[in-house]
Amino acid sequence: MAKRLSVVLSMSLLAMMAASAGAQTTQSANPVELGIDAVIASTVGSSPNFTTVSIPDAQFRVGFFVSNDLSIEPRVGIMSVSGGGSTYTTYNGELGLLYHFVPGDRPGTGVYVRPFAGFEGVSGGGSDTHARIGIGLGTKIPFADRLATRLELNYGHVFSTNNSDGGNQIGASVGLSFFTR
Repeated sequence: MAKRLSVVLSMSLLAMMAASAGAQTTQSANPVELGIDAVIASTVGSSPNFTTVSIPDAQFRVGFFVSNDLSIEPRVGIMSVSGGGSTYTTYNGELGLLYHFVPGDRPGTGVYVRPFAGFEGVSGGGSDTHARIGIGLGTKIPFADRLATRLELNYGHVFSTNNSDGGNQIGASVGLSFFTR
């Protein structure tokens, strides 16, 4: 269990570092976007159906801008709950590509589309990790010099494994973004 979790977290960290290195070498003058999101997600068409609500933050994300309208965005999230002698941990990681097709007042804001691929998993009583792909549509609305509110609706497909069925997820997130420039 712990070994699988450490491998997943290590892979996420490597993906972030690779994206960071690539973005820094191509456009060092472009901003970096740091953010957290509150998320509500619900499974659709699978059994059992479940809804997840994570407030104030379900994930941490870093956006590396390749140009004013294109960014590479890795995300990671982890949550652990303990009680009654048991521990349950969920984890996820994604790599997305944001294309801002309706630019806002400054780089990195406006309406965007975000295709993504990643994984989500659980360790504890029964461990399992699923691959996930999807797409999101959202907007970033500036409200201060380097801050923006981020709103997104997304759809994802979670692939089945030997231990459990896959399914579809729909979700919504509200986040806070900080831009370094």
